[in-house]
Amino acid sequence: MGIFGMPKKSLLLLFIFCELAGSNKIAVPDKSASPKLSSCRRCKILTDSFKHWLDKTSRGKYEGGDAAWEETKLKSYSRSEIRLTEIQEGLCSEVKLHQDACYAIAEEAEQVLEKWWFHQDPGSEDLYTWLCIETLKECCPSKHFGNECAPCPLNESNEVCSGHGRCDGAGTRQGNGTCICKKGYSGELCEDCAKNFYKTKVGSCDKCDKSCNGCSGGDDSSCISCNTGWQLQSGVCVDVNECETSICTSKQYCINTDGSYSCQECETSCLTCSGEGPANCTSCDPDTVLWFGMCVSPDQKQKNVTETYKRIAQYVGLLTIVMYMAQKSTIFASIVAVFIAIVIVYLEKTTLRNSSIDVTMQILQEFYSQHQ
Repeated sequence: MGIFGMPKKSLLLLFIFCELAGSNKIAVPDKSASPKLSSCRRCKILTDSFKHWLDKTSRGKYEGGDAAWEETKLKSYSRSEIRLTEIQEGLCSEVKLHQDACYAIAEEAEQVLEKWWFHQDPGSEDLYTWLCIETLKECCPSKHFGNECAPCPLNESNEVCSGHGRCDGAGTRQGNGTCICKKGYSGELCEDCAKNFYKTKVGSCDKCDKSCNGCSGGDDSSCISCNTGWQLQSGVCVDVNECETSICTSKQYCINTDGSYSCQECETSCLTCSGEGPANCTSCDPDTVLWFGMCVSPDQKQKNVTETYKRIAQYVGLLTIVMYMAQKSTIFASIVAVFIAIVIVYLEKTTLRNSSIDVTMQILQEFYSQHQ
């Protein structure tokens, strides 16, 4: 037994766990780490940072004072070891993205940069070309690719991939040089239009109308053939209304869209329906009845009918009062009649789900159907 009565094996396991927890052996992945860069991109970041600090130190610490003295000092400072040290101290510090990669290649290329600084003419060749393309051989010139910096494919106008794509690996020592075309273009040099695109008068490729399966122009009358969901009628691709056939299940309703359709579930109160919501039922379960597109209980239907009868009785009563008033004063009765009419129309149109006339017509229709 160990200390505090714990078995020696338990103490040993606890000690190992504590050692691992306190060391760097358990590494937590850095989710914020940037994706791996190409060697050319790393070099470009370094040269951009060098140019940044070259500009930042362009006047050094000899600002102001005697102009002649300043000019003399600046000439000696411009390619001095002091200025190089200042640049190297700031190098990569301003980089926001891929800063670690910048620091890494800056350390690797420190002696090479010193060689360029002291022995190369900055006016004859820029740092990127000298360092990344010629010395480290991490990059290629523009419009070149691969280990040997072979030229990218050009058209007759000397455009890479006809100006409609990019050369795989261009500017790097990677890639195979094939053209990766923009959307709508195809061919070895991206000189052709892709399927469902057509060539315009200016030579660009525009998308065909969505109804077309291949086209010679931009409208639906220029289709070579029609896409699925459309059919050719009088030279034009017209949308097929799939909802005209019973394409959905009995508890679904159909929505026609351009070139397609969708089946949506009916409201739970409906047995079958013709559209969205509880007011588009076409049939109901046995314990409910269809009433103005809704499935309601027989009691609810009877309540609606009774309320309608009451409203009609109130309207008749108001009409009787107006007729009586007309015997006393026609003008006053007319004003009251207009006011009552406005109120009735407002109530029927805005506050009632079904107008009194609609309910009355529905009742008469049901009565007629039952007694045929």
